[in-house]
Amino acid sequence: MGTKDDIERVLRRRGREVALVGVTLALVVVLGILQPRFVHLENLRFMLLGSVVLSLVALGQTFVIAMRGIDLSVAPLLGLSAMVCGLLAQSQGLPLWIAFALSLGIGVVLGAFNGLLVSALSIPPIVVTLGTYSIYSGFIFIYSQGTQVFSIPAAYGHLGNGYLVPWLPIPIPVLVLLVVLALCSFLLGYTRFGRALLAVGNNDAAAYNAGIPVGGIRIAVYALSGMLASFAGLMFLCYTGSATVTAGTGDHIELQSIAVALVGGTPINGGRGNLIGTVLGSLFLSVVLTALVFLRVPAIWYSAGEGLMILATVQAGLRRHRARDAEAVA
Repeated sequence: MGTKDDIERVLRRRGREVALVGVTLALVVVLGILQPRFVHLENLRFMLLGSVVLSLVALGQTFVIAMRGIDLSVAPLLGLSAMVCGLLAQSQGLPLWIAFALSLGIGVVLGAFNGLLVSALSIPPIVVTLGTYSIYSGFIFIYSQGTQVFSIPAAYGHLGNGYLVPWLPIPIPVLVLLVVLALCSFLLGYTRFGRALLAVGNNDAAAYNAGIPVGGIRIAVYALSGMLASFAGLMFLCYTGSATVTAGTGDHIELQSIAVALVGGTPINGGRGNLIGTVLGSLFLSVVLTALVFLRVPAIWYSAGEGLMILATVQAGLRRHRARDAEAVA
């Protein structure tokens, strides 16, 4: 009896994650039947690694949305970090960790700048990050002068495509993502910072009256989002072995990160964040986009599908929120 109750309790708490896993597996099975090449080991590995970059960006986006914000600048931050790290590795021959540290520092500083504008000037987050999206995209062109990176040192390539030990057939980027997910989950669920962040997302005025430094929390959250976007750029560089001036922005990863955060269970009106759901949502989207390629669906429909996913998820979330409010009043 207790076991049944425990299972029901888990399903109630983790219903979104269970549903995402089930739908993703069902999609893989169906596509495997229709297109046997879809379930080849190399394609499964491709989808898994492809979801890592998006997951890292979306984890940062989840923190921002849980705070009732939005960050559209994550795409150029990804591209800028990949370009800076790639060119430093090529021209200066810097060790991997130094190039990584410099690139991550850029993400932290520029992300904190977003938070400063939102906090100090009281400009809506979507306006701030839309503006900095263009500014940071310009930084990529200015820094690179139009050049592109197509070769990186072997150590970078091993980090993006290799295995930690031969007997553990899990790519290094996946292990890195699991570590980042664990750290982010601890930060959001078990620290004073996480509780303050969720309080700001629930009601920033009440949080301020309770003594929470709302401005400082906003700056820190956007800095974290910038750092994770930059880290995603570094993993993108290591995985693909290249960096172009349109990396990130050309793939609309800012919209994808919002979509998978919402699909994963983080409500658009803030106050909660589901990091595990975000990662599962990233894997789901990676499978969907790969499926569209196998089914030869025109690429023009990809963005339309992502937009519909965002609208449907937001509408469903608002419906659940209204239902909970109605129950509370009753």
